[in-house]
Amino acid sequence: MNKIVSFAIVLSLTLTAAGYSQDRLPIRPESTTERPSTFPRESRTPDIRSSIPELPTDREFTISKQVDEVNLILSITDSKGRFVSDLTADELKLLDNHKSPERWNYFQARTNLPLHVILAIDVSSSIRARLHFEQQAASTFLKRILRDGTDKAAIIAFGSTVQQKIAGMTSDANALDATIRSLQANGETAMYDAIILASHKLHESRRNTGIRPIIILITDGDDTASKATLSEAEEAAVRSEATIFALDANSIYETNPKGRPVLEKLTHQTGGFVLAARENADLKGAFNTIEKILRSQYALGYPPPDLEANGSFRSIEVTSSKRALRIHARKGYYAPIK
Repeated sequence: MNKIVSFAIVLSLTLTAAGYSQDRLPIRPESTTERPSTFPRESRTPDIRSSIPELPTDREFTISKQVDEVNLILSITDSKGRFVSDLTADELKLLDNHKSPERWNYFQARTNLPLHVILAIDVSSSIRARLHFEQQAASTFLKRILRDGTDKAAIIAFGSTVQQKIAGMTSDANALDATIRSLQANGETAMYDAIILASHKLHESRRNTGIRPIIILITDGDDTASKATLSEAEEAAVRSEATIFALDANSIYETNPKGRPVLEKLTHQTGGFVLAARENADLKGAFNTIEKILRSQYALGYPPPDLEANGSFRSIEVTSSKRALRIHARKGYYAPIK
């Protein structure tokens, strides 16, 4: 499962105008809350800041790189849960394994990188009564978010076993819709196994291209049938560089649902969010929020400092010089092995 962090990327980015979004999260996820951070001016690195290519937003821009590079996707919210999409590289600081990279290779606000989305739907017996509503909301979301010829998606259903419903990734919204509507509920919940399969598919799809790998879970988070463990699922997601969004489908009658902490752990480690989907009316709003998040993300790339091919986990920390901002990003990656 260990793969080389470095890879050749050819990014074709169609950029959109930067701005500040007033969209709000319906529920501010506690699991991804990062404390606002300030740092002394002297700790900043002028050489890095002045050399970061901040990509323009008014035309197509192509980057061709062949370097050891870590690629990172960020979402940023303010103290009121609104998405912030107009920060500059000068207002962010990044530490890789507690050290600043010597440079950033690129930085882009409101990134237009291609989306590769795995929609992983819980089809266990416990959600039979609401599966129809989940199918409708998921199908509508994919039709709205996927750009023809640019973005791709796949469907994974998990009950007692995990079923890959479409071979490979596709941008065919009609095929995805037909697949989603064919799902039937039965059995238990093998969520960890589903995350591992989704992570492997996304890892394969990003080998030679710059993409935004996304896993969207619709589940109550209570795994009852997986062969894999939570730790193994979490590691697989980190290795794939996927961001996990979890739609919490726990019953409204459960005051302390068992699966909620699991969903919070998975999303926190990968830079995602847990969104309420405990009632049928919540589903549309949850998918709308994911769409807003994807429209306001940042992308950046940098060569990792002092990288050793020892397979160790390397932490990533991103902070801002602006107060009261929360940075949502994956917490690290695994170094390659010789």
